[in-house]
Amino acid sequence: MRVTIFRPISIIALLITFASCSTESADETPQAETSSNYTINNNYTYSQIENDVADLVNQYRISKGLNPLEKINHISNVSEGHDEYMISINTLTHALFAQREENLRTTLGAVAVGENIAYNYSTAQSVVTAWINSPAHKANMEGDYTHFGIAVKTNPEGKLYFTNMFIRK
Repeated sequence: MRVTIFRPISIIALLITFASCSTESADETPQAETSSNYTINNNYTYSQIENDVADLVNQYRISKGLNPLEKINHISNVSEGHDEYMISINTLTHALFAQREENLRTTLGAVAVGENIAYNYSTAQSVVTAWINSPAHKANMEGDYTHFGIAVKTNPEGKLYFTNMFIRK
């Protein structure tokens, strides 16, 4: 009986642990550029839901005594690329996080990078509430970050994909 209950709880704990990604440089200096050449793309137009998510994340951080985060358009562009990737493979995933992280370290000098993703929430409030209720996503929202970006894209069936990336410079 104990094994039957323990196994599903263990699986749930593992899923929560791997539900969000974040890393921090050990030496606080940006990593050198590797074989990929990244350029900063500062052109980004925010939708209402993207602005609402950004505002709610900052309101939450302020309510916890944390600094509000500054939006950087390049981070939102990287986030948008990940939304488009998830839509193309029709699944929610943190796959290729290392490439997004390398991009932000190389272009912006990030020393820490985190990422929250979500799918099929219809409002900014519902997705931010879900992240607050998830220990791993909440940890990113409360993390020692200085800047962030947000992208929300709609798949062909009308479902929303969210990618919220955080960095510390």
